[in-house]
Formats: sequence, C-alpha cells, structure tokens
Amino acid sequence: MTTVAANTRLESLEYRFSLERLGELNRSPIPLLLARLNTACPSYGKTSADVDDPNKLNAEIRAHCADDPDFIRQSMPLQEIVFRTLLLADDQTMTLGAIHHELSERWSSPIRPITVTVAGLSKILDNDAFYGFEAIPAPEPEALEPDLPMLFAAETDAATALADEADFIDADVEDDEDLYEDDPYEEDDDEDGDED
Repeated sequence: MTTVAANTRLESLEYRFSLERLGELNRSPIPLLLARLNTACPSYGKTSADVDDPNKLNAEIRAHCADDPDFIRQSMPLQEIVFRTLLLADDQTMTLGAIHHELSERWSSPIRPITVTVAGLSKILDNDAFYGFEAIPAPEPEALEPDLPMLFAAETDAATALADEADFIDADVEDDEDLYEDDPYEEDDDEDGDED
C-alpha cells in the first residue's frame, strides 16, 4: 500500500465530540462545556448544579460562540483547538482531513507552527482521555448477494464444457492407440513365452 492511499483513507475517517465517550472516561460533560461558554450564552455563569442537559450547552455554544473571534485562539493547545472546532461543527463531526486542514491552514502561524501529520493527529485523537473525541467507525461495505439463477447457469455450462473436453480427450487417446497398435519397440509376450 502506498503512503498516498493510506493518507487518503486516514483523511476520510470521521471524528466527533461524544458524550458517550466522556461517560466511558468517567468524565462529566457539563463542567467541560460550561468552561467554554462565552458571555453571550444564556447559561454563562451557571454552575454544574444549575445545568442538567449537556446537549443544551452544545446548542448554546454553536449558536453564540461561532462568531466570537476569541472562542478559538492560536495560543491554545492543539487538542483544545480541535475540541472547540468540533463543538462548532454542525453535527459535531468532521473528517480527519478537515480537522488537519483547520489546524495547519487556519490556526498555524510562523510564531506557533502546527506541523502535526494526519497520522499523528489521528493518534492524538485516538489516545485522548480528556475531551471525549471518538472515531466514527466506517460503515461496512454492503455485501452483494450473488444472482443465484445466473450462478447455477454458469455451473451447468461449466460442467457441460468440462464433460465435452473429457470426451474429446478420451476420443483423442483412443485414436492415438489405433495409430500405435503395432509398436515395433513393444515386446511381445508371445515371443518371450516361446523362448522359455
């Protein structure tokens, strides 16, 4: 497999922010999301005890933080940038290639270059134990069922062709035997018997 093919496959993987993954990590999503609210969000300033629905916080972040130029800053850690980028995504899902493009083209600068590779970014997201990043499994390719009538027709035709070939070979062998009935190099049993 070439590197280009591997990178293309990696770039098409999808990642998302997952509340279920946070549950597996024994982390509460509410404090994580409350810390990302800005002053325009209705839940800004509330405590974890005041909020019970993380999906509502997600909706507030998408509605009120998307236009905030300070919501994502170049000085933030790489995973924080990815986390906030996923929070702003419509369905909180992005391909690895799109995430890599955001990091390397939008948030990288000469002062703070982001030089992570696609494979390196995949490892970072797969090994995350804080933000709840989750790779979305690629759908299994749909299994095609064989066309049974055509399959049986092919087997019958193949069996008939094979039988015809066997008959031809048998007929050819019989013709060859007729040609060499009197083989001068073949020893006769009668001659051997007379000498004894």
